[in-house]
Order: sequence, then C-alpha cells, then structure tokens
Amino acid sequence: MSESIQAKGHKTKAGDKVPVFEKISYGIGLASDHFATVSIMGFLMAFFTDFLNAGIKASIVGAAIAVARLWDAFTDPAAGRISDGCRAKWGRRRPFIFFGSLSMGLFFPVIWMVPQTWSAFAINTWLFITVLVFYTLYSIFSVPYEALGAELTPDYRERTSIFVVRTYVQQVYTLFLYWMMPIAMALATLPHVAGEVEGVRMVSWFIGGVIIVAGIFPSFFCKERYKKIAEKEDHLSFGETCKALLGNKPLLIVIGTICFYLFSIMLSMNLAYFVNTYYVFEGDTLQGTTLSAIDGTFRIFIAIGAAFAIKQLADRIDKHKLLIGCIIILIVGFAGTYFTTLPGRPWLTLVFKPFISIGEVGFWVLVMSLRADVCDWDEFKTGTRNEGMIAAITNWVNKIAITLALALGGVMLEHVIKFDSNIDKPARAAIEQQAEMEWNALPEEEKRVEEDKVYENTWAIVKDIGGQILKFGAQEEVPGVTFEDYKKNLEQKEIMKRNDSGVMQRLRALYTLPQVVALVICFFILIRYPLNSKKMAEIREELEARRGVAK
Repeated sequence: MSESIQAKGHKTKAGDKVPVFEKISYGIGLASDHFATVSIMGFLMAFFTDFLNAGIKASIVGAAIAVARLWDAFTDPAAGRISDGCRAKWGRRRPFIFFGSLSMGLFFPVIWMVPQTWSAFAINTWLFITVLVFYTLYSIFSVPYEALGAELTPDYRERTSIFVVRTYVQQVYTLFLYWMMPIAMALATLPHVAGEVEGVRMVSWFIGGVIIVAGIFPSFFCKERYKKIAEKEDHLSFGETCKALLGNKPLLIVIGTICFYLFSIMLSMNLAYFVNTYYVFEGDTLQGTTLSAIDGTFRIFIAIGAAFAIKQLADRIDKHKLLIGCIIILIVGFAGTYFTTLPGRPWLTLVFKPFISIGEVGFWVLVMSLRADVCDWDEFKTGTRNEGMIAAITNWVNKIAITLALALGGVMLEHVIKFDSNIDKPARAAIEQQAEMEWNALPEEEKRVEEDKVYENTWAIVKDIGGQILKFGAQEEVPGVTFEDYKKNLEQKEIMKRNDSGVMQRLRALYTLPQVVALVICFFILIRYPLNSKKMAEIREELEARRGVAK
C-alpha cells in the first residue's frame, strides 16, 4: 500500500469507529484527572506558603511532592501490571478507574483541612502524609484510564479523532477549572468566610465531587476492545516487560517529549500565581488569580478551533510531523510572553497566549495518539499487550518531570528569585497595630464598616461571588475603606518592600524562558520518531494475521 494512500486516502473501517458518546465518556474521565492534578498544583504552593501564614517554606512543599513522586515509582508500575493482568468480568481497566476516582474524590478535601493552629512541624507532617496518600489513589485511577485510551480502536486516524473529542470535552470543564482559585479567593472576601484558607476548603468539596462523577463515565460507558485478545496472550515477566519497554525507541521518544513539555508547563504554572499577583498586580490576590482565570477562559475558545484544525491536518499529515509544528508554535508563544508580561498591564499579558493555546491542544491530541500507536509497536515486538505498563512508565516519568518543576520552582522562588511573601508574627502584629491606629485616625467619611451579609438563597451567594470576580481590572470608586482592606494594603506594601525590582525581573524571566529551552529539546527529540502512517498500517496487518481483529 502506497504512502500517499495511507496519508490521504485512508478510510476508517466501520468496525474501527468509536461511537461519539463513547468518545465523550472517555473525554469526561479526563476531568477526574485534571480537577485532581491541576487543582492540587494550582492550590498547594499558595495555600501552604502564603495562605496559612505558618512559615512553611516553598522548598518544603516541593519536597512533599518529590517524596510522592518517588513513591509513584512503586505504585504506578504496580497499578499498570495489576491492570494488565486483571481478568475481571468488568474488564482490565474499568474497575480501577471507578474505584480510583471515587477514593480520590473523597480524599481531596482532606488535604486542605489541616488546622491552622498547629505548629509548622505538624503542618509539614500533614502535608507529606496527605499528598502521599492522594497520589497513591491517583495512580489507581490514572494508569488504567490512560491505558484505556489505547484500547478504544486499532485505527491510526480514529485514535486522533478520539483525542480530538477528548479535547472538546476538556475545554468545557476547563472553563470551570480555571476559575477554581479566583472563586476560592472571592469566597474568601465574604464576611462569613474565614479568609483564603476557608475559601480553598469550600471549593475543594466541589472539586472532589467532580472527580467522582467524571470517573463514572469511562468506567461504565467505554469498551475495552483488546480485552479478549489480552486474555489469550502469554504474559512476560515483570522484568522482561520492563526490559522490552526500555528498549522501545518510539516509546522513549514519546515519553521524553511529554516529559520535557510537562516540565516547562508546570514550572510556568508553579510561578503563575506569584507573577500575576505580585509582579502584574503588586500584591492583589483576587486580581492576580482572576487574571489567570481570564487567561484560561480566553484560550478555551481558541483551543476548540485549534482541535478541529488539528483533526483536519492529521488526516493529511503524519502525526509526528504535525506535532513538531505545534512545538514550534509553543516556543513562539512562551518567548513572546516574556516581553508582554509587564506591571500594571494585565491585558498585554494575554497577547501571545493564543499561540500557547494552539500549541497545547495540538501537542496533547497528537502525542496521546502517538502513544496508542506505540502500544501496537510494543505488541508487534513482544507478542503481548502492555498498555497498562506503558501508561505506568509514561505516567511515572511524567510525574518526575512535574515534581522537578515543582521542586525547582520552590527552590528558584526561595533561593534564586529570592521572593519572600512571609510576614512573621511580630511584623504582622505591628502592621495590625499600625493599621488600627491609622484607620481610627481617618475622618468618619473615609471609613467604611461592612455588615455581615444575609443571603436569601444560594443564587444570591453566587451573584455576590460573580460580582467580586467581575471587578477585575476596575478601579471601582467605593466610599470609604474597611479596616481589613486597610490592613491588607499595609501587608501587601510590606511584602512588596521586601522584594525589590531585581526580584521581580528574575520572577518574570524564570516564568517563561526555561520553557523555551525545554521545548527546543522536545523538537530535537521528536525529529527522530520512526513510526509514520505507512509503517503503522504494516504493523496492524501483521498483528491481525497473528492474533485476529480487535473487537
């Protein structure tokens, strides 16, 4: 079969097509993953180092994540191996997806329930234990879920279609995901809510519920098409499987590409709160977190169009070549963001974000489709289906990349950037005393006392929070100032006084430039990828001749 036929005239067989609802159900499952991981990454550093005011260092938070990632070296392969060998009536993947999402969703709020009155040592201990337990439960869910994506169809093009639909679904729930932090911060401003800590705790219950509900869809409505084939195959030992996978060149290229990409993205996410809050908005937490949410919302609409375009191009161009193009677009996006991130210019920071959105969508659609192809290559070489182990190894290496980004982000924030947002108890007491004295000295017409709000129903609370968020970027003229606002303003001035312009310039540079370096490395890794559409057609023909057709 000629390469031109494979690239341009390929027609997906009726039996290889995945129903739209099944694709959507698989896509909804990603909400469990993202609401868990993105939320914990977005909240963890700010919550423990900034909101608790307990003197917890950024490097300690990074170390807690690092310990969990080392533990994943055992839990991920175990989850993959057990899932690959499972012979349950429900399948090899779906029982683990259901139990993993249920337990993970129930445990997520526990992380944020640490008592504020505890000592720094006790809070650190709570952090390490809860993060370790949470990521163990995450392994039970994520490894079988990612393995399932490679089993939905044997078709080269249809695999891309599955991940395009997953991207469409992702944009819907991401709209809510981006607003979790600003909603928590808006809740924190309400009179009956005890600050940022309580705001995060309230939002965590919603996140836990999403994790549970989203996990139901792939566990009940997706079909494992390789289940019967796997049951008939002889399995290699754990050591033999690991040796075969470590010698799998296409797999190593895919893993390396994802690894460096994730490192760049998570390093950026780790510093985004501090850049937006302290560099762009000079200490305004609500404005800073809202900027991040507006950025994410803005990119959603671009991503939907990008996913459609990627699907059309993937029907004509080999996936790995298209992925290289997406890497180049990402490099342009991150490099440009460095020049448009400036103090007091929030809207300018969004100029290059469309490039990042287009590149991100193309990257995840195509690289996940490539990983599914790698599973066929592995079976072609070893004679066994090892989607679980491939997902496990990929997940663990990716988590190491995320951990390095978090740990490096914490170390950079503390020792390279030398940013300091901690105000010790004596300084905080002095600020409160100064605020009380100065606020009391203000003329009565310049003071404002807020009364506790009484809400008639839940909708009234939602409207109040929405009003808080919609104040973004506006200098609203409100008569008078409350004591709490006056005190918070003094605290923000103290933090900004401790962090000079050199600190802020280092924060800006390390927010974008390391990502450019990581993406350049991705480019040189990916140009060595050997599997194209013609090669995958030959592999499928050989596999079906050996063990039959996946149904």
